[in-house]
Amino acid sequence: MDWDDVRFFLAVARRRTLSAAARDLAVTQPTVGRRITAFERRLGAKLYVRRSDGFDLTGAGTHMLEHAERMERDALAAERVVAGRDAGLRGVVRVTASEWLITSVVSPIVGALVARYPQLELELVADQRHLNLSRREADIALRPRRFSQQALVQRATVALGFGLYATPRYLATRGTPRAGDGDGHTVIAMLDGVGDVARDWLAATFPAAARAVRSNGRDAMVSLAAAGVGLACLARVVGDNVRALQRVVTPTPPPSPTLWMGMAREASTTPRVRAVASFLADGLRAIQHTLAPLE
Repeated sequence: MDWDDVRFFLAVARRRTLSAAARDLAVTQPTVGRRITAFERRLGAKLYVRRSDGFDLTGAGTHMLEHAERMERDALAAERVVAGRDAGLRGVVRVTASEWLITSVVSPIVGALVARYPQLELELVADQRHLNLSRREADIALRPRRFSQQALVQRATVALGFGLYATPRYLATRGTPRAGDGDGHTVIAMLDGVGDVARDWLAATFPAAARAVRSNGRDAMVSLAAAGVGLACLARVVGDNVRALQRVVTPTPPPSPTLWMGMAREASTTPRVRAVASFLADGLRAIQHTLAPLE
C-alpha cells in the first residue's frame, strides 16, 4: 500500500471535507478527490459516504482508519529515529502557538536564535487550532495550559499576566464595570469551543455583561476593543502596548496562566529541536518581567 495514498485517506477522515484536507496537504481540492477515488478503486472498497456536511467513514473505512493510523505512527517513528541521529543544528524546526503568542512573545526573541544557528530553518505557525505534536504537525508548541496528550515532553516556562482593556471613550460612556455584575457592558468573548484562559474569570466577574461579539483569536479581540466595541481580556504584553487601550482596574485579579512548552518525546531528542526549545525557554525567562502578572 502506498503511504502517500494513506496520507490522503487520513486527511479526509480527520477533516471530513475535501477543501480542509487539501489545505492540510498543501494540494488542490480536485487532487484530493481524484486521489481518494483512485485509492478506493485500487482497494475495491468504498471508504466514505458523502453527506451534506462532509465525508463520513463507511464500515470498511473505519477498519481502514485503524490500520492507516498504525502505518502513520510507524512512519513517523522511523522519521524521528533518523532525525534524532542528526547531530548538526540544521534543518527545519516548526514552532506553533496562537497568533498573539507568535506575534508578541516568540517573534521578539528569535532574532538571536537565527543569528546563532544560521543553518536552522525556523517555521513559526500561528494557529488557534492545536496542531498535533505526536503526528509531527509541529516540533514545539507553546500553550497557556498543560498538554493533555500522552507521550509528550512538556515544561512550564513563565507566567502570563492578563488584564482587562477598553478604550477611554468606551469607559467614559459606559463607566467602570461593577464587580459581580457588568450590566450595561459588552465583553468581547472567545467563540465556544476555542480554548480561553479568561472565560471562567469573565463569567464569574461580569455575569450580566453582554457577549454580543465573539472571536476565535485575541488579535481580532484587540481590533474590536480598540474600535470601542467592548471590554477585552488580553495578555499584558499585548494590551499594554496598544495605544488606543487602557487597562481597567478589576475587583479580582485577571487570569495568570503558566505558559507550557511541549514536544513529542522522540522529537525532543533531536539536537536541532532540543536547541530551539532550550533557546526559547531561556528567551522567555529573560523577558518574563514584561509577561508576568501585575503585583
